Amino acid sequence: MDIATNTASDRKAAPWRHIAALAALVVVMGLVHTLTAGIGLLSGDEAYYWLWSRQLQLSYFDHPGMAAWWLAGTTALFGTSELAVRLPSILSSAIVTLLIYDTTRRAFDSSAAGLIAALWLNVTLLFGAASVIATPDAPLLVFWSLALWAAVRLMRENKAIWLYVLAIALGLGFTGKYTMVLILPGIVALFVLFRQGWRWWRRAQHLVLAALLALACTAPVLIWNWRHEWVSFRKQLSHSFDSPVSDPLLSLATFAGTQIGLVTPLLFGFCLWGMGWALWAGWRRGRAEWFLLGATSAPVLAFFIHHSWGGLVQPHWAGPAWIGAISAAAGGWVALCGSQRLGPRWNLLRRLYTAAPILGGVLLAVVYLQMATAILPVPPKIDPLGRLGGWDQLAKAVEKQRAEHPDTFIVVAKHELSGLLSYYLPDHPVVFLTGSDGVPRIPSYNRDDIATLPGRNAVFVSRTGRHAIEDVSKYFDRVTLLDVIERRWGGRTVDRYEIWLGESYQPGLFQDRREEQ
Repeated sequence: MDIATNTASDRKAAPWRHIAALAALVVVMGLVHTLTAGIGLLSGDEAYYWLWSRQLQLSYFDHPGMAAWWLAGTTALFGTSELAVRLPSILSSAIVTLLIYDTTRRAFDSSAAGLIAALWLNVTLLFGAASVIATPDAPLLVFWSLALWAAVRLMRENKAIWLYVLAIALGLGFTGKYTMVLILPGIVALFVLFRQGWRWWRRAQHLVLAALLALACTAPVLIWNWRHEWVSFRKQLSHSFDSPVSDPLLSLATFAGTQIGLVTPLLFGFCLWGMGWALWAGWRRGRAEWFLLGATSAPVLAFFIHHSWGGLVQPHWAGPAWIGAISAAAGGWVALCGSQRLGPRWNLLRRLYTAAPILGGVLLAVVYLQMATAILPVPPKIDPLGRLGGWDQLAKAVEKQRAEHPDTFIVVAKHELSGLLSYYLPDHPVVFLTGSDGVPRIPSYNRDDIATLPGRNAVFVSRTGRHAIEDVSKYFDRVTLLDVIERRWGGRTVDRYEIWLGESYQPGLFQDRREEQ
């Protein structure tokens, strides 16, 4: 891709060509995302977020409320199809693509670098998955990208408006996902280490007002948590730091392996280089906007690497770190090519640089193909996409038992299943979760609803295994196995679910145990 070597001329001649290419990238990827998102069934987490959107709150037990608010808007406009549920993620991916393009373009004075960054981002599996699956990462990535864009403009242009845009992005990002706090050290570093940031200390009134604006944008999360004894904050801290692992080295290796796979191997290598280059070159040359890209990526990744030694780390948690890393890698390479003549010894790196997005695109195409068709013979136990299959058939089996046993309520032991059954059952009924008396753990019911259940029969749905029914059976006069359903993905059995009839419910099953979740 010789686009990276056209730095000298792209400021005048290339931008329109690059803008056309950017528009084509956004349109093509938008169509691909729409097609892919509209084919597959929802995962458990997606259905759970849909459940939130039916009972809008300022925030929720597991995450802030932004994802639910966006989802409520798209489903109100376009119905409750899988595509409507995932539409916020599709739109968010387009916004993030535009933001990373302009952030990189402004940071490196190169539209070529911006286009490369936009392309690279779109061929990572991490961003590709976030573009077609409904998650709180959608608003997080939008506002993380917006914060980087505003910070770059603030450092380059010295206009107060960008300080306030930055504040809004930080505050709203926190109402999307708590991970947004990890961008703060990199942002603060600009005001401490660089002349472009120092000058704002002489205009302290803007810093104070911006801080208040950011705080105001976080108000929904703060108010909700204050009303519910800070339960979401406590849950996040417990979930993040109190989940020990038996083999720290294996946990670290697993996290590293997933990052290499999700970013794709060649892009991963260039991104690591980009992080380091941005920190070194940004500091050495006094380029705060370059330093920003490294300071909002490398420390975030280091945080999760360190955390993986002693606790559970999900692969996508470090996702925002790669936005700055990709921007730094794309811009750093263009800056390097433009500042010096690279000899033959760089030929291998040039080839790898060209091959990196091609490899990423091929891998992403394979993943999308599997998501849409389940055609590849991947063993169910190692296929993460298997969580998308068979839920409609399970719901049909549950609906059959409901018809044969009228006036029963539905009980499950996992919050993901509560959302899935509520979504795929025709009347979208309330599905009760064991160990939870409703709000704030599950927004779809409360203690008043639970008070109407004693004496009624229930349909209990759980993965096969004696422990679940043993825990539940003590709250019913009698339990009877009604059916066993195989949940299948691509013609292969992923797991099995049992459907039980519990007769004459006795109180206690929904006693709140959310602190144990």
